[in-house]
Amino acid sequence: MLPARWFSTVIVALAAVLAAGAGARAQGAGSPYTVNDVDVDVSAPDAIQARKVGMAEARRRAAQMLVERLVAPDERARITVPDDARLESMVRGIEFVRERTAPNRYIATLNVVFAPDAVKGWLGSAGAAAGAPAARPSETVQQRPALVIPLWKDRTGVQPLNDANAWHDAWQALDTKGSVVPVTVIRGDQLDQSVISPEEAYVGNLSALSKINERYHAPIVVVAIVEGEKGGPLTVSGLRYDAQTGARSEIPSMQVTSPGQLGDAVKQMHARLDEQWRGVAVVRRDSQDTLDVFVPLRGLGDWVQVRQRLGSVPAVKNVSVRSLEADRAELRLDYFGTPDELKQTLAQAGLILDKDADKWRLQTR
Repeated sequence: MLPARWFSTVIVALAAVLAAGAGARAQGAGSPYTVNDVDVDVSAPDAIQARKVGMAEARRRAAQMLVERLVAPDERARITVPDDARLESMVRGIEFVRERTAPNRYIATLNVVFAPDAVKGWLGSAGAAAGAPAARPSETVQQRPALVIPLWKDRTGVQPLNDANAWHDAWQALDTKGSVVPVTVIRGDQLDQSVISPEEAYVGNLSALSKINERYHAPIVVVAIVEGEKGGPLTVSGLRYDAQTGARSEIPSMQVTSPGQLGDAVKQMHARLDEQWRGVAVVRRDSQDTLDVFVPLRGLGDWVQVRQRLGSVPAVKNVSVRSLEADRAELRLDYFGTPDELKQTLAQAGLILDKDADKWRLQTR
């Protein structure tokens, strides 16, 4: 057994990391006027013109996505995207996530940062409720991207990662722009195949899933599985791996009668992921409170898990370590929302908040 003094020293260092991470998350919550991950792929007579066309296309796409984010569905029809000159004046800056050029082609993923006052003026002139998200104005929602590994298992076994089939195509066709769980589908190329086998993905090998995610850097990895012959009927199920906490959970199965229904099955599976994360990610900022809790510890691993899972809950604004012992940590949580909402969001992150006598206890499930 580790000496209590050594354990406390290590846990103090981890506590400092936790506090810093919570503060950074609160500072870096996404602005509703920043549109992330706008993909463009355009051609022009030369590379310079292609890049210019790509920038303009990114601004137009981002503006449309902003309408879907900020304007109620019944008001969107009256909104038209401004011309390129006005759009350029509305944009504070463009961040380059990925960029690739060719002699007459420009391919990039960009983040477009709009000026809030300019957006409000644009939407207000069209009679829309400028700057009011479809959710309550007091709420913000942080995105949590997912890497999806689509697999098909028939009587011959699990098909290769690069297998071209209706299940893979349905995931590729899914539009998740504006969702709280935007999706990237695994490439399935030789590099991917050298890291993880379809069988390892199928059984949820955590080591292999973690290794493949080093390439994609997604907070969530979803193994989406279809079982049955390609003519149907089929069973759709899945596995959700949380790269932040290491937790693994099953996605409930559903039945489809033919491959033609796989597109709907993909939408339903994604809707479950979206709804599940919204339960954690929706932060009501119109109320804030503080709660003192204790964390029972049997070893260093318990604290690491609690630290990681608290760090994945946007509603937790700040964590202060009040005291540390080898078998117990005393924390103060600054959080948004109500105590009942905090309990629900912590539960979805794999943490149980309950009363032990007259004190609040926090522990992993």
